[in-house]
Formats: sequence, structure tokens, C-alpha cells
Amino acid sequence: MRRVFPHVASMAFPLPLPDVPLAALVASPLIVLVGYTIFGATGFGSSAISVPGLAHFFPLTFTVPLITTTDAFAATATAYRLRRHVAWREFARLVPAMLIGMGIGATLLIHLPRDPALLALGVFVTAYGAYVLVGPRRIADAPGWLAWPIGVVGGVFSALFGTGGPIYMMFLSSRLDDKGTLRATSAIVVGMSIWIRLVLFLATGLLIDRTLAAMVLLLLPFELIGLWLGNRLHHALTRSGVFRLIAGLLVINGVTLIARAIQALRA
Repeated sequence: MRRVFPHVASMAFPLPLPDVPLAALVASPLIVLVGYTIFGATGFGSSAISVPGLAHFFPLTFTVPLITTTDAFAATATAYRLRRHVAWREFARLVPAMLIGMGIGATLLIHLPRDPALLALGVFVTAYGAYVLVGPRRIADAPGWLAWPIGVVGGVFSALFGTGGPIYMMFLSSRLDDKGTLRATSAIVVGMSIWIRLVLFLATGLLIDRTLAAMVLLLLPFELIGLWLGNRLHHALTRSGVFRLIAGLLVINGVTLIARAIQALRA
């Protein structure tokens, strides 16, 4: 399946990625490097940074499968390492609802026009960044049935934007008091979410793309460097400081995406 990016076609790069503009080839590795440095330092945040950043250059039908593919390595390794500490009962509560939500999200991703999708991503990213800056509030003692609406909504955002992790965390943090168990369970939930997305994107043909495969190979070294840097920086950074950094980047990215989408819709 050949992809064309008409909004940047005049800047097309010759080989080996004929459909990708030079600006995107320069910016994409830097965006991924920042995203996975944050992931290496905190255990989350790669998609929240990378998807909105790359959405300035590519449609979401390309960006989300691309970052889902790169996420698979980091998330699977983390989930495998922490598997002995997983609260499997809470994991099992979320999975059925996640599947329903991802089916809905994948359908929206394919059929939603590019500019409204970009606007929705911008609004979501800005709102979540502002929420983190204000200070997220923990849900106290969430009932088990809440796994269904949380799982469905998280699944929709996972497939549509690749950013369902924070939504799952709202539920899990209210059910699990032990930090190690929470980290392990959230890792396995996110890892499972990523692999379900990969299957959905493969079934819908979004992963059958030579340009996407070439971009994954281009970005993989920067992902590995970012993970290495993040692991080295882990003890030097405070959790609150990292949260504020992520939130600030999300708000800036979200506002610029909203402005870009509104301008395109008016044109």
C-alpha cells in the first residue's frame, strides 16, 4: 500500500523514502528520541510525546501504526521483566472492554477525515497536558464494574491516538496500592493494548506499507538511544519534574495541532 502525504508533497525526499518530506526525516528521529528518553526514565510517555509530534508531518493513519510498532519492543520488554508482580485479576477486568474500545477506535481511525482527527487529537492532548499540570486526582476505591467504561474509552483512545495508557492508569491506581504491582500491571495492560492494536492494524492493512516499514527501521536506533539515555537519567530526574515537562510539551503540541487543524478546516 503506497502512501502519499499531499500536504507536504512539494518537499518530497528522493530515496529511499520517496513519500516522506525532508523536514519529517529530520524531525521524526528527534521526536522519537525525546519520547523514548522519557519512556526510559519513567516507564511511560513515548506515545503521548511521539504521536502528537509526528502528527504535524503525517496523517494519524500512518503515525499511530508507526509508533505502535516502535512501542511494541519497549513495552513488551518491560512487561516481560515485571510479569511476576502483575495483578492478573485487574488485568482480566480490563481486557474485554479494551477489545471493544479498540475495535471502535480502529474504525474511527480509518474513516475519520484527517483534519477533524487532527483537531480531536489536539484537544485531547491539550486537555490531558493541562490536567497533569493542575495535578491529577486519584479515584478513591473504584468499583470493579468501572473497568468496562474505562476499558472501552481507553481502547478507543489507544487505537485512535495511541494514548490510552493514562486512562487505564486512572482505574488501576484506584485498585492497587502497591507501587510495584501497579507498575507491573500497567505495563502488561499497555503491552497487551499495543499487540492488540498491531493485530487490528495488520488486519485493516494499515501496517502493510513499505514507507512505514522503512520509517520503523530509520527510527529504531533513536528509540534504543532514547531508552538508554532515559535509563541513565532515571535517578537524576524527579517524578514531578518529568510530569511537568511532559505536560508542558503536550500543551504546546496540542495547541499547535488545534491551530493547524482549524486553519485546514477553514481553507
